[in-house]
Amino acid sequence: MTLIPLEEDQETIAGRFRKAHSFAFLNEGDLTVKKNPHKTSKSPEFFEYFKTLNIDRLYIKELGYKTFLKLLALGVEVYLVQEVDRLDDIKSDRLLFLDRDNAKEHCSLGHHKKEAGK
Repeated sequence: MTLIPLEEDQETIAGRFRKAHSFAFLNEGDLTVKKNPHKTSKSPEFFEYFKTLNIDRLYIKELGYKTFLKLLALGVEVYLVQEVDRLDDIKSDRLLFLDRDNAKEHCSLGHHKKEAGK
């Protein structure tokens, strides 16, 4: 299942992952939007919740390197959404797959000086 963090209008892709107002869940063409019950939780509590969602792919506008490493350890594929702001405008050719080789360059929110795997 793919998760896309959304702003309060539930159409604009959120700039922050954990602090997003809502999440869009995309599963085999079906889209469901739910409020993020942990937008004010600390990272450990949020990720305990996140693990229960069975997410294997994340589309995000921005991400911190430390958060990328947590997602990588959970087996989540992370894609940066480029050049679009609305959920309906996401196209596969506008996604950038993040991996250990390019994450430091593209993770723009803090912690990007850490080494992968630490």
